Amino acid sequence: MFNPEDIDQFNDEVKNWDDTNKAEIKGQIDKLGIRRYSYSQNPVPLRNAFRSRLRKKMDLINTISYSMPRSAVFLHKGVSRGHGKNNPRQAKQWFQPVIDKNIDALGDIVSNGQGDLVVNALKIK
Repeated sequence: MFNPEDIDQFNDEVKNWDDTNKAEIKGQIDKLGIRRYSYSQNPVPLRNAFRSRLRKKMDLINTISYSMPRSAVFLHKGVSRGHGKNNPRQAKQWFQPVIDKNIDALGDIVSNGQGDLVVNALKIK
């Protein structure tokens, strides 16, 4: 069916994109000065708690998921306990701008990789 070398190349390109994207997200966390305070409920800083996971189906990476503490979403949106509508907290958008910037590159990797897999599998041998 699919050539194992093509599958490995596709998976490597997706892994490289994920590593680059994760590094940029962590860089954005540093750029915005997001750090863990001693009174924080999270045991580890966001930079260390942010993780990605790649899942495969039929040996091809088909899912990239990110995990983070729940409070990181509140930080991104600019909401927290004690900061109501009249006293808003400043949103620190550390996640979505990086994803928006890099998503087209992932789309190119997927479209080119999937196309190559199909074309190479259809070659007459």
